[in-house]
This record gives sequence, structure tokens and C-alpha cells, in this order.
Amino acid sequence: MCKKWLDRNYSKKHVEHIAKITNQSEEMVLFELENAMLGLLKENTKKLIEEELKSEDILDTWVPTYYGFVHRQPRGLVFHNVSGNAFIVIPVSIAMGLISKNVNLVKVSKDEPYFACVFYKSLMEIDESIKDRLSIVYFDSSSSEIYDYIVSNSDCVVHWGGKTSRDYMASLCAKHSVHFIEHGPKVSFEVIDKEPSIDDIKGIALDMSLWEQKACLSPRIVFLNSEVNKEKFLYFFRNCLEEIIQVLPKGYYDYFSSIKTLQDRQHLFLNNIDNPDFKLICSKNSDFTIVYSNSLPKEREIDMCLGRFIYVCPYYNKKEVIDYINNNLKGYLQTMGYCGDDFEFIEQVTLCGVSIVTRPGEMSLHKNGTSHDGIYNLNELTYVVSYQRD
Repeated sequence: MCKKWLDRNYSKKHVEHIAKITNQSEEMVLFELENAMLGLLKENTKKLIEEELKSEDILDTWVPTYYGFVHRQPRGLVFHNVSGNAFIVIPVSIAMGLISKNVNLVKVSKDEPYFACVFYKSLMEIDESIKDRLSIVYFDSSSSEIYDYIVSNSDCVVHWGGKTSRDYMASLCAKHSVHFIEHGPKVSFEVIDKEPSIDDIKGIALDMSLWEQKACLSPRIVFLNSEVNKEKFLYFFRNCLEEIIQVLPKGYYDYFSSIKTLQDRQHLFLNNIDNPDFKLICSKNSDFTIVYSNSLPKEREIDMCLGRFIYVCPYYNKKEVIDYINNNLKGYLQTMGYCGDDFEFIEQVTLCGVSIVTRPGEMSLHKNGTSHDGIYNLNELTYVVSYQRD
């Protein structure tokens, strides 16, 4: 199935439709789609099972252990609630549900209902029996009685989306004592602790471009060590973003997003007109925006960071970074792109809640065996059965 989606003759028309729906360029959609499908190839899902569950056979049979045998069983009916978010979470969530042998009901977002349907059809072309374990549905998110009915009859809920929908689903799961797996809302960032190479800066440009920052793992802030040459960094950062635009251009199907970017730039400019430490480095259109400021962004300003819009903020000691994320991002932390070699600092940020640390350029590359929001999905979608014998 994944090989079919990697065939560009097969995926071409779907990429065109998804681009218009998501307001991303076709080049960007194709790049994201192919990377996701590569991760779901048979050899990679096999590795995923081994890394997350420690045995390739544990879902199919009883595995010998020192006390007897251990086995993993599916939870049963899993409700996947996709509320907004990057379109590619659909195949990831479906794949996790099917690999774990659960029965899956997937509710798609009104923002992007298309891909789930065509992905479902591609699965049917490979194995029609999947229809017994997978259904795709849509209903208005304001239909609280439908949500209540589905959750009350589910064994597990997987949620992808923002704070409002997350809190609502969490309350329903608590009401009906249903296992809840949460993905989002999250905020990610990069820390440049030493003089970066050109490849590091290119990596940051790529990290902030993928998904147009709609994904939880997209950085919104770059914390820049004050000892790093800021003029040099900002110069190369701009150049790298201009290069990325040539390969992975922005989509301009929805002009409102461009207007919002220009309004956000104007708001920041007027609010910092007397601030000598403020710089606005941006393309002539809304392709990208770099905000350099000694003042760390507040909640409203963090929310501006969509569509290749990012803050670069200097720090003079690492405690400033720790204090900021503790006071402003606690509970929302996910990925940190890190250019440095201070393991004590990595220990501190992970104690704050960061669940994955990568090199710049790899924030969207979650390798098999790495956590997603601090958990293993296959582990959460199954439960352990132990058979004790002498």
C-alpha cells in the first residue's frame, strides 16, 4: 500500500487536491507524504514493533519469559478523533490502530476530510478484509450527543488536535472510564548553544517550513546563545529560507493566511518601534518571517508562529531557557532541535517535559523507537497479558 502511494503517477492527482485543501504547495505535500509512507513500509513497521513492544511476535503469540509467557492484546474499539492538525496524522493513526489489531473508527476533521477517504480506498485495494476493522466517518464537532455515544461505546480514544477539543475528549473519557491517548496541543523549539554550521542553519529552515508549522513538532522559537554571532546567523538563516522556498514553496490557495501574516508583522513592528533590539527579517511577500527580539514571546505571539513565522531570541545562560519554558510552555512541550553538546541541559529540558531531542533538520523525523509525546502508541493501544508458570 505504501509503495503505491510512493508511485508518483498514483499519488499525483491526490497531491493536487490535498494541496488546495491544506493551502500547501504540491511540492510540500509530496515531500511530507512520501516521508510518511517511507516510515510505514513493512521493514520499518517491523522495526517499530520491535522497538516499542520488544518482540515482533508479541501481538500474535505468547512469548516465553522467565516467569512463563507474555502476550499483547488489542484494547478493542479505538476511536480516533482528528481535529485539525497536519493531514499526515491520518495514515499514522490508522497504521497504529491496525498494527495493534484493534477495530478502528476514525472521525476526520472538516478542514481536511479528503485524504482519509482516499487512503482508506487504497487499503481496500490491497485487503478488503480491513473494512471489518476500519471505518472513516465525519460529523459536526458540535454534535455532543454523537461524541458521547461513541466514546461510551469505545475501549480507547486517540485524539489529535488543539486544546479545546483535547479537553473535551479528555472529559468524556474520564466520564466513561475510557483509556485516553493524547496528541496535542504541543509546542516545539530549537536551541543553538554553539556556533552552528551551514547545515545546522539549513536544518532549522527545513524544520520551520515543514507542515507550515501546523504540526506539534514544528519549531516556533529559536533560542540563540548570545555568544553566537547573531548577524551572521540571521544572514545565513534568511538565505537558507530563500533556498528552501525554491524547493518547497508555500501554497497560496488561501489568501487570508497571507493577510494574517502581514497583519502580525505590522502589529509586532508597531509594538517594538522604539526597541533597538528588535528586528523583522522577512520576505517581500509572506513566504517567511523571522522576528529577532531580546523579549521572549508571550502566548499571543507564540500563536502567530504559523506559515514559516519564527522567533529568534538570544539567551545569556541556560537557566533563562529553562525558566521560560517552565513558565510559558509547561504542559505543551514536545520536540527540541538542539545544536550543542551539553547533556546536563538536555536532562533539564526533558525534566520540564520535552519528550524528544533531535539535531536541527530532524525535528519532523521521528525514527522508529522514539517517543511520540512521551509515549509509545503501540504500547498504549494494547495491554499486557502475563501467564505465570513454574
